[in-house]
Formats: sequence, structure tokens, C-alpha cells
Amino acid sequence: MEIPNSSSSANKANGAVGGVVDRQVVYVWDLAIRLTHWINVFAILILSLTGYFIYSPFMEGRGEATNQYLMGTIRFVHFATAFVFAVNVLFRIYWSFAGTKYARWHQFVPTSRSRLRGLGRMLRYYSFLRREPPPQVGHNPLAGLAYTAIHILFVIQIFTGFALYSLAYRTGFWPSTFGWVNLLMGTPLVRLVHDIVMWLIIAFTIHHVYSGILLEIEERSGLLGSIVTGYKSLTPNHIYESDTANLPKKKP
Repeated sequence: MEIPNSSSSANKANGAVGGVVDRQVVYVWDLAIRLTHWINVFAILILSLTGYFIYSPFMEGRGEATNQYLMGTIRFVHFATAFVFAVNVLFRIYWSFAGTKYARWHQFVPTSRSRLRGLGRMLRYYSFLRREPPPQVGHNPLAGLAYTAIHILFVIQIFTGFALYSLAYRTGFWPSTFGWVNLLMGTPLVRLVHDIVMWLIIAFTIHHVYSGILLEIEERSGLLGSIVTGYKSLTPNHIYESDTANLPKKKP
């Protein structure tokens, strides 16, 4: 790819050369990434609604309580969804080591100098010290760090949730595997942590949607649609700057 000169890079950054939009379709998110993303979306929605109901019932069935099983049904849906969510999170962690280029762990943990520099550039953008977001084909370093944090919260939620689930059993797999969480923290604290983490995940989700809409407007790359199709529409300059930004910095 030819290196853009300084006089034309501004136009190419917006994808316009001679009034013509020049873009390339790039396959970024593989099928496993898209499936785990959407499973998380629906699982978090169901778990949040049913979890809040278990914590503070906001409706009740009609007729005699002996003829109803509303809370039992809600708890069943909550626990069944929790199993799906846990398997999904475990697979996503595995896929960060076995997956494709933009799915791997180095997209989440900024260990290289180039990713650390990108983290600073993204922080300047969100601090209104930079006009445009730094170009990235996959996850930008700040987003990757946020996804690392959210997966830590996912793991905490899984452990505290299964610890509470284990209270229904005296012996067997659940108490032996997760009962130590209740012994270590105490059941009231386990419930509190489980509740707080739910609200943190909801807060992250709101910001995640906001950031996606913001970068879609700024980059016009098809970011929101890419989590369905897997493809982004990027200018050659965007791809070039993203690739060069992730190269090791040459010593003078």
C-alpha cells in the first residue's frame, strides 16, 4: 500500500479522494465473536430482569399463592440463563487464545508499546484533547482494556451467582465447587457483591452502546453493523494508520 503524503492524508482519512469515497471492506469479527457477543446481550438482559425480580419482586400473580409458581419460574429462568452465560464467557476466554487476529488477547491487554501509545491517544480523544479517534481496525486499546475489566466482572458474577445457587444443596458438586465463596465472604456480602456487579455491568452496557454510536458517526465504518455481518468499511488511510500505529516504534 502506498504511503499517503501529508497534503492528501486529511482527505483520505475521511475516505474522499477527488469527491469519490474510497473504501475497502474488511472482515474483522469472526462468527464466534459475533455469536458470543449476541448471546451475552440477551443473557445479560434476561439475567438483569430476573435477578432484579428475585431481589425485589415488582409484580405478583393473580389468585391463591398455592396455585402459582411465579418466583420459582423466574428463578428457573435466571439459573438456566446463568448456565448459558457461564459457558459463553468461558468459551470467549478460550477464543481469546485460539481465535482469529482481532479476537485474541493482545486486543484486550495493552502489553506492547504501540498499544500503550494508542491507549493514550484514545484517552485524549475522550478527554476532548484530540479531535478525531485514532484509527483502529479491531478494538482500540482503551476499549480492549474495558473489555478486560468487564470480563473480570463476568467471572465475579458467575462465582457469586453459583455460590448463591449452591445454598440449595447440602452436598455434591455445587457446594464443593462454589460453597467456599459463601464461607469466605459470608452469604449477605455475596448477595451484595452480586447485586452491585449487576449494576456495573448495566452501566458498562449503556456506555458501550454510546461509544459504538459515537464511533459509528465519527468513522462511518459500519461499526454497529459489523457485529452482525463481521465486516467494516474502511478507508485505505484508516487501515494504513491502524497498521503503522501497531508497529514497534523505531529507535532514532
